[in-house]
Amino acid sequence: MAWLSDRSAGQKTWKICIICGIFLLIFLYTFTTSPTLSSIATDLTDNLYDDYIACAEENAFNEGNIILTSAAPQLGPLRNPSGTLGPNILDNYFVYTSRCRMPAINPFARDALRIFENSTYSSCDKTKALISVSYNETDRRYKLHMNIADIRCCYKKILRDGNGAEADNKFKLWSCKYFQQDFVLPHDMDAIITECRRLKDKKLLQQDAFSFVQPGKHVANRTASIALNIGQSTPAENRPSVLLWGIDSMSRMNFQRTMPQMHKFLRGENWHELQGYNKMGDNTFPNLMAILTGFNNSRSMSVCRPKAVSGMDACPLLWKDYKELGYTTAYAEDWGRFATFNYNKKGFVKPPTDYYPRPLVLAIEKELKKALVSNVPYCVGRRHYAEYIYDYAIQFTKVHKNESTFGMFWTNSFSHNNFSLPSSMDVKMLEYMHSLQRVGIFEKSIVIFFSDHGMRFGPLRNLHSGFLEERMPIFYIWLPNWFKAKYPEFVHNLQLNRNRLTSPYDIHATLKHILQLETPLADLPRPEACSTCHSIFYEVAESRDCSDAGIEDHWCTCHTLKNSSRSEIHIKEIAQQLIAATNAYLQANNLTDICQTLKLSNIESVQRKVSVQPKEFESYLVRYEAKPENALFEASTDWDKRTQLISINVSDISRLDAYSELSKCVDDSIAKKFCICFDMPEPK
Repeated sequence: MAWLSDRSAGQKTWKICIICGIFLLIFLYTFTTSPTLSSIATDLTDNLYDDYIACAEENAFNEGNIILTSAAPQLGPLRNPSGTLGPNILDNYFVYTSRCRMPAINPFARDALRIFENSTYSSCDKTKALISVSYNETDRRYKLHMNIADIRCCYKKILRDGNGAEADNKFKLWSCKYFQQDFVLPHDMDAIITECRRLKDKKLLQQDAFSFVQPGKHVANRTASIALNIGQSTPAENRPSVLLWGIDSMSRMNFQRTMPQMHKFLRGENWHELQGYNKMGDNTFPNLMAILTGFNNSRSMSVCRPKAVSGMDACPLLWKDYKELGYTTAYAEDWGRFATFNYNKKGFVKPPTDYYPRPLVLAIEKELKKALVSNVPYCVGRRHYAEYIYDYAIQFTKVHKNESTFGMFWTNSFSHNNFSLPSSMDVKMLEYMHSLQRVGIFEKSIVIFFSDHGMRFGPLRNLHSGFLEERMPIFYIWLPNWFKAKYPEFVHNLQLNRNRLTSPYDIHATLKHILQLETPLADLPRPEACSTCHSIFYEVAESRDCSDAGIEDHWCTCHTLKNSSRSEIHIKEIAQQLIAATNAYLQANNLTDICQTLKLSNIESVQRKVSVQPKEFESYLVRYEAKPENALFEASTDWDKRTQLISINVSDISRLDAYSELSKCVDDSIAKKFCICFDMPEPK
């Protein structure tokens, strides 16, 4: 088969791919039915399979957005990662089970690459740092060192300073206090802004900011484990630390496209990917709340009351369970105004975790110079905004490396508005992973590298593949060697679940499971919003569909989408009824005085959803424009041919263009998608 293995001159075409597929079918049928030739069949099948995949990757996959060949469904099961016959069908699907067909998208399709702009990491400030910070692990103290002579430096202490409704939005900055060389910081100093000046003329040379994870903020209460209302917990000495490292708006396809170095790193040993991980809600808040509470969005709003003062303080967030069991906890997030629990929400009156550097985030945004990219602070002071969060994560894991910890570190600044920009942080992110390795975090911790969803608006979302990109966030989980040795069945189940449908509710159940690893599946708590969801350390049912995973139909990627004609009479009627539904929502919420009435201007595309299980009604995905402002929407809806009416939940209507500036007059997250405020800003 050497002629099939020659990849030098770009000679492969679809014809060769098809020939490979035909030969593969012949060998599968002929050789595997003959006992005397079974060993030959294994080698030949493997070679042909590899040639087929290589051919498809180099040629056919670049022809379109969705990796889907007509031969795939007929080929049936092929090899799984162990080399035996298994459920993967030529990698054309992330999930191909009896009730879910989740098509794989080619990250490097021509239309995606046409709009992708690669960028490399560049320092925000190329001047030499005038102050450096060191940490002494013996006495557990931080020290400030001035790196050149003939300068004088001072620090401004940053404190949390708000109360009530403004508790999470105010900080206090002390006057600048000069310090001597190698100044040892007091234990009560969590964050500072520094200023350095020349001695001769007092000219300001440099501003900088630093955070400090001071030890001793939390005294572990190991006796609390028995009292926790989730059953008998795992003994403290057998409980791993947990590190959640999150990036906003990152699909698994865009991750591969923009961060190839990190993608390669996460394909290494001990990392496990969930390729069938499907978001359950529109934006960050419902998807993270599903992980942290097990609630759906409506219950998150009613139980946790994020728009009420102290509402989130009483919310049963998962890190509270860890804290009750003696874990030291941390939560950090960049982009103060738009942070998960603060955008159109009240945040926390009291710090929600032992370590919570929000005052630092607020202070640097206000006090330091900023460089915006795609309307998001990208550089703040001398560093990329995300680096403050990642540096804090490294400090947290280093200071508490001999304790049980739970930390969630979330960044928005290089991924939220610009799908290409993560490429600038690829190499830097890899450096952070290597820093975690040096600290020894991977030896004792379960590490989750994940996202909430893909791009929800913008040029990537506007591609035909954007529907799938938006709904497929990244999810990787690292298991330390001792954990794999102690719980080999969990590792086996993770491998089975790689190409099964999973959701954020499963991750909530998994994080609960980590606290009681010896508890059988039947006795483990289930997420409130999804009683059929469970820990990913147990096998996910092959027969699972989106309803079993707690995923509403609009967010479900288990359908096959087939193009329909926009000119059909009932399609225009569907679009008109969708517009009417949005206007009715605005009217029902008394917003018609400040929000303009929408009018259908164009039907962009129509696709019919074809499910594995036949449905009573026809189901469509409709993309349409509305005046004013050419607002772009996409909706999932059922069409009853008998009544000529749609069935729609307005929360199942997505807005595909950026709308934050157009809807400033309303706070409701659903209304913001539909509202075009009367008092519009003047065009620039």
